[in-house]
Amino acid sequence: MTFALLFFLKKSSNHHIANFKRFCVAVEVRPQKFGLDMDVRWNSTYLMFKHLLPYKQNFSVFINNYERVLLTDDHWNIAQSMFEFLELFYDATIALSGVYYPTSPLMLHHMVLICKHLKRYENDALLRPVVTRMKDVYIKY
Repeated sequence: MTFALLFFLKKSSNHHIANFKRFCVAVEVRPQKFGLDMDVRWNSTYLMFKHLLPYKQNFSVFINNYERVLLTDDHWNIAQSMFEFLELFYDATIALSGVYYPTSPLMLHHMVLICKHLKRYENDALLRPVVTRMKDVYIKY
């Protein structure tokens, strides 16, 4: 996903962060730092969107004024769709990463959920490239 939001987050510098903090203070919103996306880490992308989506209105105003790049509602719709799609993978990772309970009985259940999830989203026009890649990895393992 290459749009202004991810570009800004990946290219964050102390200057950008300081300007966003000043902007938040000016509009009376609690400033927050957002996690950066990692190309191969689905959960980091999910967590980035989870923390960023509640700030979408203020972030859009800040980006559109500061960077002169339009961050449109379409961009936020893509982010929201991706966030909803990745939620199941995040939940499965948390459930299967447990150390104080046996996880092997949970494995088949989550594998079936993931398979159904990928099938449900494989025709989604926005997410098709991501789903296709993830489905290939799923089948490989």
